[in-house]
Amino acid sequence: MKFEHAPDASYEDVGGGVVLHSAPGHPGFPSRLALELFARAQAMTGKDRVGLWDPLCGAGGMVATVALLRPSSLTRVLATDVDHDALQLAERNLALASATGLVARRRELAERGADPRRLASADRLLAIPGRSDGLRVEVAPADVTDAASLAALDLDGIDVVLTDLPYGQQTGWASASEAPARRALETLGGVLPRGSVVVFSTTARDDLRPLPAATRSFRHGHRHIRMFRLG
Repeated sequence: MKFEHAPDASYEDVGGGVVLHSAPGHPGFPSRLALELFARAQAMTGKDRVGLWDPLCGAGGMVATVALLRPSSLTRVLATDVDHDALQLAERNLALASATGLVARRRELAERGADPRRLASADRLLAIPGRSDGLRVEVAPADVTDAASLAALDLDGIDVVLTDLPYGQQTGWASASEAPARRALETLGGVLPRGSVVVFSTTARDDLRPLPAATRSFRHGHRHIRMFRLG
């Protein structure tokens, strides 16, 4: 896959354990790839700013990366999962999307005597244009394969779904469905408006076989990506 939007640069500022919070058992997602997939999905919507949702967010690293590096492209961020421990970590990470939260994190790192390089990362993130306290950020429990579970969510203004599918090593599906990825896509199609874009990334290609034909399909390393424009 050729990168079209995310520059070839260092993404250490959004690496796990630098400014973002990390914990064992919560694998990260390549930051440059997250930005690239988000930008491609945003372009497919035709909108300058979009609402972003990760329904299988884990520790929230993917959406937090986008919120930290592309704040001016977002109207809101929603992160959901069935793992309550992961959601606690996601909430801490998405708190950094606001200027106040990021300043507080920098202060915390300084008071703990953190490596100056981590403070420099926080400073660079704070300097990115568009950072404010006005971005709507929500973290909530929900099962993306269960329409009744999603009914409790406010999905107004969600334009892009970006997620890394569970692959059975450190994470797994809550659903007992034989084709949970297909069930998730069907459920998303029932709650999101036409023109919304859903992006699935996975290292388990078999999860993608039951899915319908994608709007765009490609591979990056060991990851397989499918993009669907709903409607």
